[in-house]
Amino acid sequence: MPSTYSLVRARQEEAALAFGGMLVKWRKMNGWTQYTAKRWADEAGHSSGSHSGLSELERGLTRHPRSAVFLSLAEMNQRIAAADFAGVRTRDLLDQLKGSRAITSDGAPPWGPAEFWSCHAGLLNPPGWLAPPIPNPAPVLNDEQAADLCAAWATQARELVLLSGGGRAELMRASSSAPAKLREKWGDVLVGLDAYSPEELFEVWDAVASEWAPAQWLNAWAATLPPAGGGVSRKSDFCSAGSLPVAIPSR
Repeated sequence: MPSTYSLVRARQEEAALAFGGMLVKWRKMNGWTQYTAKRWADEAGHSSGSHSGLSELERGLTRHPRSAVFLSLAEMNQRIAAADFAGVRTRDLLDQLKGSRAITSDGAPPWGPAEFWSCHAGLLNPPGWLAPPIPNPAPVLNDEQAADLCAAWATQARELVLLSGGGRAELMRASSSAPAKLREKWGDVLVGLDAYSPEELFEVWDAVASEWAPAQWLNAWAATLPPAGGGVSRKSDFCSAGSLPVAIPSR
């Protein structure tokens, strides 16, 4: 029988995933990229959206965010509601911000830090228009399957470098699309010097997108490569959930 602690932890993880899914949907419905909030904060000179870790929040990996995270989200939300884009000078950024929709509940004032915190804690549901898709749990892998998955990523990265006419230096730059704290490990995986354990893969599973974050990093890097001479796409679906090179057992 599950312990009380395990039930509470599972609920926290579920709430964090739902909160992350809401942020993803909010960003995309507003036509924002992953960098819009940071660009806004930097250009306008305020703290809204300036904190790091939005990507981790969106993926549900941050279990206990600092209060500054909720204060920053609330400030950004309230500026959107007031159409307060003072200080924004870049035309494409201003175009992204205009027309954005703030998060509210049933006609109430825009969400503040208490509402964002309550949603992350699972005490407040996202508004209906931002209800996220049901997150998919990470596939359960054994050691051999995890190693095969990492080897497939490394092989596909090398093949793409060759197709684009690049060399080893280009392959070494492939890790730059990963978050800074994860680049060293990811770089070693790409050159075949290391592999993620099943536990480490669990931590880099994007439950909202239903795919591995390393596959997203690899695709992001691939999109920066020059097109192959034979018309090969720069973006390849690197072992997403639907194209794993290993047989994944059911949970």
